[in-house]
Amino acid sequence: MGCTRLNPAYIYSKIGRSPGPWGESIVLEHSHAVAIAVEMSAEMISQAPDSAATTETAFEYFEVGKIAMILTRYINLLGYQARAHVDGNYRVMCVPIAADAGLGELGRIGLLLTPRFGPRIRLAIVTTDLPLQPDPPICFGVQHFCEICKKCATNCPSGSIEKEGKADFCGVEKWQNRQDTCYRFWRTQGTDCSICIRVCPYSHPNSVIHNLVRWFVGRNALARKLMLWADDLFYGRRPRGKHRPPDWHA
Repeated sequence: MGCTRLNPAYIYSKIGRSPGPWGESIVLEHSHAVAIAVEMSAEMISQAPDSAATTETAFEYFEVGKIAMILTRYINLLGYQARAHVDGNYRVMCVPIAADAGLGELGRIGLLLTPRFGPRIRLAIVTTDLPLQPDPPICFGVQHFCEICKKCATNCPSGSIEKEGKADFCGVEKWQNRQDTCYRFWRTQGTDCSICIRVCPYSHPNSVIHNLVRWFVGRNALARKLMLWADDLFYGRRPRGKHRPPDWHA
């Protein structure tokens, strides 16, 4: 979790996929936000793009939504306004708010990359008028690593992830991906894809070795190049088969 002042640029202007009249203007007079992230199982994500990854996505959206609603209710009981922004009921953009709150950095993949779990997370936001102490944003080498890695773009079955450099998009310099072709693949495949999450080197499970690698990668450019070479050596530029899903899912 992390706290930040709510940037008005990250509030949606109109109601879309959430309760309320479609296209109605959104009014959200909250000053602060709490960003919440929960880990997705590396075992389940290793099945992507099969249904196990979709199951895990649903489980963790439920888990992070539950946490957000409990926190919202607690803030209400303190006498302040609060709103939980969860899957299917957003009024704000989760990723940039979570980046402002110090949970991670925006990567080439178009998702938030966190130091411990990479993009293998689900997010929810609680906005409120409760005055909170903001957490500082963090930098742990993602921008440089994503420049040289490109595994997500190489493995994207719909070619939706930008393979070249960043571009200016609505005043923000970033890798701009193509949501229309990404979602078209989802509909064709019949499941959420999640291949980009699966192949990201930051998504590896927590272990002594992986945590040591993360420590080095966050500190200098040479280590990032060396660790990318090692990741290609041990895991390949493309995923090598799938792990067996847990018995309960089979």
